[in-house]
Amino acid sequence: MAKKKKTTTQNKAINLSQVLVVQPPKASSVAVEKWRSAMNAAYRGRRATYYDLIEELLSDLILSDAIGKRIRAITNSEILFQKDKKEVEPMMEFIDTPEFEEVITEFMFTKFYGKTVIELNWVDGKFKPFIIPRQHLDTHRKVILKNRFDTETGWSYENDDWIINLGKDNDLGLFNKTAPFVIFKRNGGSDFAQFCEIFGIPQMVGLYDPDDDNGREEMETAFKNRGSGGSMTMSKNADVKVIGQGATGNVDVHERFLKWCDEQIIIGVNSQTMTTKDGSSLAQAKVHGETEDDLNQADRRYIQRILNTELLPRLEKRGYPVTGGKFVFAEKGEKLTKEKQLDIALKVDKITESGVHEDYFFENFNLPKGKGKTTEEEPPINSKKKKKDQEDEEEETQKRVTTKKLAFYDKFLDFFANAPR
Repeated sequence: MAKKKKTTTQNKAINLSQVLVVQPPKASSVAVEKWRSAMNAAYRGRRATYYDLIEELLSDLILSDAIGKRIRAITNSEILFQKDKKEVEPMMEFIDTPEFEEVITEFMFTKFYGKTVIELNWVDGKFKPFIIPRQHLDTHRKVILKNRFDTETGWSYENDDWIINLGKDNDLGLFNKTAPFVIFKRNGGSDFAQFCEIFGIPQMVGLYDPDDDNGREEMETAFKNRGSGGSMTMSKNADVKVIGQGATGNVDVHERFLKWCDEQIIIGVNSQTMTTKDGSSLAQAKVHGETEDDLNQADRRYIQRILNTELLPRLEKRGYPVTGGKFVFAEKGEKLTKEKQLDIALKVDKITESGVHEDYFFENFNLPKGKGKTTEEEPPINSKKKKKDQEDEEEETQKRVTTKKLAFYDKFLDFFANAPR
């Protein structure tokens, strides 16, 4: 392990994790105009404002859950390192670490942010990657900035064995496509909240007796004293009417708009909606499920390529036993219900000579084992009695046949009995 540490730390000029001045994202109000301004600045290479805006929009639950759904499909999949179709045990220990999962998660985020830069570090012989804050990237000059708005100091992120550079410099990722709908939804949600505040509680109008000199003053005092409660005290000549109870149509407009925004966000991330929200039919849900499977398969192939083309050569230079091997995802079979599994197991057990071991049924279907089957022994049958019963049965059959033939012959004679001779 000490030898590996020496190998992994030589010839590295600087650790970016120790020199960058990292600041938290700046939260602020969002609007379409602000998004367009930040987007234009990002296309010119300065991405700090754009990524601050994205971090603010990620507070939307629909967007964050849709992204998490795609990333979980990768992190929950089994990744193997094989050489000659056999697993390499030291690399399996490397794969089963939080740092490796952090790396493949950031690989996936490249599709959403458009750009990812990772510095590879080893501390005390252990793999410790450092994710470069995207606000520190100047994609025009292709450098990592010491300060997020620095214009001079920076380090190149290209052609460096210690840095993995992913994504295109002019790509702002899927977040740029979902951003306007999240902004529409946030502002529309604010309007809906204001609508509920104004029309959610019916307004009350007090009608006082104009002939009463103190009627107006009494009504105003009663409304002030009402507060959040529902009681008032006034003269019997006063009247109170409730208005604003017929605004249900406007509620539907707000709900449909917010639902439309949610659907656009989900489609932008997952290419379909029914595996995230309720589907209208089983057939449509299956079609959308197949779309999701295709998307997850594309993500797995993307991660596998990045692991083998970017991470693997760097691990080989640091002394890891990866020569001649590659990262692969374990093949994912079709999801079968318990009923289908039982049906297949019974068919295999019937058509094969060796059959299916009974432990499979108990373990796969989580069934308790019994004490064994008990079969009642049939009493021995007397061979003479059995033979006599067979003879009696044959004799009875012969009688039935003979009787049937005689009956037919008698009927035949009766039919011609009166015929002229």
